[in-house]
Amino acid sequence: MKRYKLIELLFLLLFSIEVNALNTQERTNLNKLNPNDQAIVLTWLNKSCSTAEQKEFEKTINAKGSAFDPVFWEAYQLGPTEQEIKKIRASAISNYRDRINWLQKFGDAQMGKEETKQQLAVTEEQYVERVINNYTNGYKTSALSGLGLVGNDLRGAELKRIATDPQNPSQTAAQEALKLIVSRNRSRQSLR
Repeated sequence: MKRYKLIELLFLLLFSIEVNALNTQERTNLNKLNPNDQAIVLTWLNKSCSTAEQKEFEKTINAKGSAFDPVFWEAYQLGPTEQEIKKIRASAISNYRDRINWLQKFGDAQMGKEETKQQLAVTEEQYVERVINNYTNGYKTSALSGLGLVGNDLRGAELKRIATDPQNPSQTAAQEALKLIVSRNRSRQSLR
């Protein structure tokens, strides 16, 4: 029994090392942070919070300053991790099935026959891809919002490129990030 437990522990340790190695390769800047700061960044990137909670997060992120700059830029460039996408995909598949059941039971009465027919025409693949795209866009938008809180002029050209691209779903977040960075730079200059 002890031998089995030892083998199991070794397997879990090796698996953990492999996952961390993959994560380190993907997220070098995130992995430079201590675990508490990593949790702050990951919570921000996956946020869905009230205004009061968001203000608290903003204060926390502002307090960390430029240490988070490369982390948020990396998050924007790479988007969500494969693990995050797998979780979102599994959740979307489950939600799709629940959605279909609801539409079949209550759709006609709640939404009308035509709308129900249109909603039922959405395939699982279409639904799941839409959920993943929305999640990815939200993740990247959050990364740029975080960058606006702590970023500096070094990202200016890159942010301007995103801010002027009407096809980029993060365009507005980049515009707001640039405004915050410019405002912060003016405040610093006026204090000198």
